[in-house]
Amino acid sequence: MFNTLPLTGLAASWCRCMDVPPPSSAGPALDALCRPVLAGRASCDRLLIYNPDALGMWLCQKYAGDFAPVRAWAPIELELATVMPAVTPVCFASMYTGARPQVHGIQKYEKPVVKTPTLFDALSAAGKRTALVAVQDSSLAVIFGGREIDYHILPDDGAVVEKALELIEEDRYDCIVVYNQDYDDAIHDTVPESTDSLAAMRRHIADFDRLAARAKACWRAHDTLLCFAPDHGTHIDETGHGNHGDYIPEDINILHFYGVLAKEEGR
Repeated sequence: MFNTLPLTGLAASWCRCMDVPPPSSAGPALDALCRPVLAGRASCDRLLIYNPDALGMWLCQKYAGDFAPVRAWAPIELELATVMPAVTPVCFASMYTGARPQVHGIQKYEKPVVKTPTLFDALSAAGKRTALVAVQDSSLAVIFGGREIDYHILPDDGAVVEKALELIEEDRYDCIVVYNQDYDDAIHDTVPESTDSLAAMRRHIADFDRLAARAKACWRAHDTLLCFAPDHGTHIDETGHGNHGDYIPEDINILHFYGVLAKEEGR
């Protein structure tokens, strides 16, 4: 069974939560996200998006105990369907433009710069400051180039997380996007549930926990939307290694987690 909420609803949903107009090609915002986030508030003024690569819904469900720290910060769960082919640049292009692959133009594993308007462009047009913190040569580091945002492109996941923690503490940005890839690297070298893969999954969970805790400590004067937002899932292919890109529930079904850190009174 495939999930029905579309990945293409996220860009408009994030914009609605931040009270800015969505990208022009974005699909409709998702009430299942906006309604609980905006309950009791007009909008959020900080957005922290953590993008761990390749953590499919089946993994989140099978290892539910490991994901307890994520749910503690972000209890709103959305069962989403990603796009085809379920490969990283296609999925993230759809996530951040809100458009189908036929519209934004990335329809296979390649990394051209996206020309379709994105969340980054919408935030910049509204006067919001955005930082993209990603691993060098990764899809996020490449396909969203040329925007009016600040880029922090670093050699590995560890350096990315440390820079993101530093930026949160500085409290200069309205939106910070953080991309990590160790789990995806591990599954391609091994399988989705190997010792190395599960260790990478747990690092991603721990890193989100650290990022959320830093946001709570440093963004107390803001209503902050926290997002734990993978791009696609994984399966074992005919070679016996982890892979993705097929139209099967293991690859298409993803689970996102959202939560709000409310502004502290008197701030």
